[in-house]
Formats: sequence, C-alpha cells, structure tokens
Amino acid sequence: MNALRIPSRDTLRAWGFAFAVLSVILPALPLGPVFAQPPLPLAVLWAAYGWAAEDESGWRAPITLAFLGLLHDQLAGGPYGLFVVLYLSAYLVGRVAAVAMSAPNLVSLWGGFIVTALITIGIAYFVAPLGLGRNVSVAPYAEAAIITAVIFPLVRPLYMSASASQRPGARR
Repeated sequence: MNALRIPSRDTLRAWGFAFAVLSVILPALPLGPVFAQPPLPLAVLWAAYGWAAEDESGWRAPITLAFLGLLHDQLAGGPYGLFVVLYLSAYLVGRVAAVAMSAPNLVSLWGGFIVTALITIGIAYFVAPLGLGRNVSVAPYAEAAIITAVIFPLVRPLYMSASASQRPGARR
C-alpha cells in the first residue's frame, strides 16, 4: 500500500508563491467572474502574513511584495503604489500580529491574519482615495480581503510552517 507523502516545506512554499502570483495576474485576464477579485482571494496577503510570521529576515520578502504590488497596480490599471502600500502594510502588520497572537494553534494564527486583513482594509480606505479620487469604492478589496481571511485555515500550510508561532522571539 502506498502511503501519501507530505510535500516538503520548500514545495509548499513554492505552491504558495505560485498562488500569490496567480492571484495578481488572473483577475486582469478576461477569464470571467470566477477569476475576478472578489471572489478570487488575495493570496499575496497570505504570503505577506506567512513571511512575516516566519520571521523572514532581510529584504527578500518586502521586495517580492513590492514587486507583486507594482505588478498588481499595472494590471489593475490604477496608480502605482496602491497595492504596494497594501501588501507592505500587510507584511508589517503581520509581523506585529504574528507575535501578539503567538499561541501555537490555528485559532490564534487565524485571528492574527484576520486582524492583518482588517487593518489593510482600513489602510485601503485612506490610501485609495489619494490615488483614485474621493468617489472610489474599496468594497471590492474589502470583500476579497474577507474572503481571503475566511479561507486562510485551508491554505496556511502553504505560507506558514506548523511551528511559525513558536519561533524565537515569539511570546509563548
């Protein structure tokens, strides 16, 4: 009998990164409403929170998030910087939330992600009118961020190891 092998951490991270890139590219293609945002989740938020919780040191995570934000801005046709600010703020808020909600259970990790998603919605309410005008609606972003938060427990292994909340420096 063949046992199922659990994919390596690097394989899971590669799949997570692929989903993040696809969540930026697919909504810009004429593939119909299923691939629009919403309902397609903002997988870059998962990546930002996961990389922050995993205590990714250095500039690789922020530079990757900034690049994905610029790509999202380009494909969405909006001003450059809007999604950069949202994705980098998710990373920064995620670093704080991951430490504050550091119990080694899914509810705590999920709560940290929900807080991160909600704060990015708040940031979008302040930043979007600066680039898109006062009459802009951030409701589609808010809906996509909420969908992203609801789905988080299903995709957490792609972005965070089981011991993410037990890393050095995290409260116990």
